[in-house]
Amino acid sequence: MKFRFKKIDWKGLSENKQLKLNIGIAVVLVLFFAFFVDIIFSVSSFRHYLERPVKKEKIVEKEKAVKEKAGLPKKVTARVAIILDDAGGKAPDYDSLYSIKEPLTVSVIPCLLTSGSVAKALADAGFEVILHLPMESMNESYRRSGGGMVTCSASDYEIRKTVLDDLSSVRGAVGFNNHMGSKATADERVMKDVFNSVRGRDLYFIDSRTSAKSLALKIARDIGIPSAENNLFLDSESGRSFVESKFRQLISMAKRKGSAIGIGHATRPATIAALKKLMPEYEKDGIKFVYASELVK
Repeated sequence: MKFRFKKIDWKGLSENKQLKLNIGIAVVLVLFFAFFVDIIFSVSSFRHYLERPVKKEKIVEKEKAVKEKAGLPKKVTARVAIILDDAGGKAPDYDSLYSIKEPLTVSVIPCLLTSGSVAKALADAGFEVILHLPMESMNESYRRSGGGMVTCSASDYEIRKTVLDDLSSVRGAVGFNNHMGSKATADERVMKDVFNSVRGRDLYFIDSRTSAKSLALKIARDIGIPSAENNLFLDSESGRSFVESKFRQLISMAKRKGSAIGIGHATRPATIAALKKLMPEYEKDGIKFVYASELVK
């Protein structure tokens, strides 16, 4: 197939003024259109650049509003650990305790028929379990008759055996605190025996501070046991209003210090009811509830 083209009359084209004018106008129109399109794209890009920070700010504000509406916690203002003592028997309302969703550390009394099963159930429910180690009190009427108590008259060997036997009855315990112990915690020899018994077992200790004369925290740290102390008893008196008042006092202390540990009792319904009410409220206000293990040094 052959294509045929007419021979262009260049001489006639150069002498045709109207045609040259039309071509000139066409060229000008093309250039103007290209310039107009370029301006549109430039303005659009510049406007998009200006609007980006505004859109991002609006997104942040919207996310913040959604979080506040959902009741999610604000910035953490303090950390608080709650320990509940005296678990291990059948008396506590464990169903009510299990309904608490915030982290709790529960201290189990050893050598009871149900100590092991309760400790396992608590751990399975997501609580941190520690041993509530019975120790001799200044008040002889609190002396435990069933064994398992660290006494000041016991030999070094007897103290070690008592501690290890108690630990074996609360399997899964990651630490321990003293049950009573106003006499034993003030005895340097006794406390050294206690802490040397558990050294190397990856356990922590909380001094319940049942006596102002307690040497337990200092000795534990000297021996190298991660440890901390109770800052406030929540239910030294009965009644929900008293517990709530003490709980708020604990929160204020935590805000001043950055963290605090409070001890209550798993056997007291008023304590459980107060915790169920107040822990979610303060969590929304920036209080972070943690296991006791997170506050030891």
